[in-house]
Amino acid sequence: MSNRTKTFLTVVPFQPKGLLKAACYQPVGNDKLAYSETRFPIIPVIAGYAEPGDSIRVVAIKKDGESCEHNFNEHLVLEVQELCEKKGLLFEGIEVIPTPDEETIEVQLKLFSDIVAVLRENEKLYACITYGSKPTPIVLSMALNYAQRLKKGASVECIVYGRYDHETKSSYIYDTTSLFFMDSIVNKLAEMRASNPEKAIRLMLGLEEQEEG
Repeated sequence: MSNRTKTFLTVVPFQPKGLLKAACYQPVGNDKLAYSETRFPIIPVIAGYAEPGDSIRVVAIKKDGESCEHNFNEHLVLEVQELCEKKGLLFEGIEVIPTPDEETIEVQLKLFSDIVAVLRENEKLYACITYGSKPTPIVLSMALNYAQRLKKGASVECIVYGRYDHETKSSYIYDTTSLFFMDSIVNKLAEMRASNPEKAIRLMLGLEEQEEG
């Protein structure tokens, strides 16, 4: 059991009523993400990283519209509650961040500000970037980066992406956390004025040795 609250961030999907299907996401690169059927890839993250007795909360970004409202009330809330009861988690509830169904820069910056405002100090942060419009993962990543750097004791633990393969009818959940930390590595190399930053990055990723071999 951790004495730090574990906060799970997700985006409510747009799919119209009846089209948001449950799937069994096969984990890629992180066995902790193995889980049974769910409509939301954040559910395997909660199941894999929250231990009995942990205090958890969920932050849900929800755009305006009947579909998002339905998917939130009829699916996400119920799945989270069921999992928390099953695992014996101390569930603080779901905090909703409403946002207009628009893609203007003003809307995106407001969303960033709203996410930052609900993140606390001394939290472990987990996020799913599967759903939402294309700018949403960028905004979410910016907010997580802010929390990691400026919220005392906050740390980003895992970021996932769920994918459905229409050809094979299979679903996968990818651990993309390393991509988040790559941004910090690039910034650090820039500060150090590294003579060959591309080579340094490839060495850290283990790519340089593979190519030489």
